[in-house]
This record gives sequence, structure tokens and C-alpha cells, in this order.
Amino acid sequence: MTSGTQRPSTARIGDALRNRRRELDLTLQAVADGVEVSKGFLSEVERDKASHSVATLVRLCDILGITIGSLFQHDNTAVVRVDARTPAVLGGTDLSDFLLSPKSAVRTQAILSIMAPGGTGGDKLYSWRSEEEFVFVVEGSVTVLLEGEEFVLLEGDAMTFDPRRLHTFRNSSATKQAQALFILSPPSV
Repeated sequence: MTSGTQRPSTARIGDALRNRRRELDLTLQAVADGVEVSKGFLSEVERDKASHSVATLVRLCDILGITIGSLFQHDNTAVVRVDARTPAVLGGTDLSDFLLSPKSAVRTQAILSIMAPGGTGGDKLYSWRSEEEFVFVVEGSVTVLLEGEEFVLLEGDAMTFDPRRLHTFRNSSATKQAQALFILSPPSV
């Protein structure tokens, strides 16, 4: 697990974002305007030099027409071993996220989020372009804020909601780690 806002060095997504932007023949400024960030900040994200929020990454993927899961390299196997989990830089603070589903998965994306005390998906609410989101608390306590309503989930609790609604999450504890499994069902094509 990483501490603070450091991310595992293997979880670089900047190249994939830059390559997709260029593939679509979009300028850095056009994408930055669409995501509502500065051109300089987006350039740093593309060079893996800036820490972004989940909301920013979601907007980037929407503009670029890609799924979050497509940003992370993964063997195209159905089995993801514990020692071969792909780190996923989804944003937020004091989180270590891991993609548990293979890159080839199209119906679901599973992400394990290990949250340091006070870790959060960010203060800014965000939405996913997905059909459903399922959250299962593996360890500790996680608070999900869904359009102004707070749901405190304890170890073993689960919640399903429409991820197109504005939301975020945080470790409810200031002293204990939390772990949650997030499963997203991307929109059907």
C-alpha cells in the first residue's frame, strides 16, 4: 500500500491519455477546456507529474471516449492474482486503488480501494458514465456521499446506486484503514 498521495510507479496513465487525445486530433487546450482544468495542469497529468481527482479523471475519460479500465495495462486473462493486481490511479487522496478485472472485461470493472485514515475520492462530487455502481466494504467504515445524502457503510455492508448521480466517498475513520470493493457496470453499447 502506498501512503499519502504517492502512487505506485507502475500505474502511469499519462501516455494513454495523451495518445488517445492525439488519436482524436484534439488539442491540449480543447481537452483542458472541456475538463475545466488549465492547459498546464493537463500537460502535467499527461506526463504523470500531477495528482488529479477522481472527478477530473472521469471527465477526461468522457471527453476522450474511453473507460477508466482501458487506461491500465492488464493481461487478458480471467484470473487476476493478488500479487499481479494492476495499480489504478483514479485520483483522490490517501488511496491505493487496484483494478481487479482484466482490461478485456466489458460488462463490469472491479476496483479495490485501500483507504488510509481520512482517505477520500475527493471533495468534489463526480459521476461515472455507467449503468450501476456497487460498493462492498471489506474492512473498516466508508461514507458514501450521494447528492447531499450520506450513507455510512460498515464492514460487510453493501450499496448499489446509479453512478450517474453526483457522489464521492471517504474513509469514515481518522485512525483506521478501510478497504472497499467498487464494481461498475459500464453502459451497454
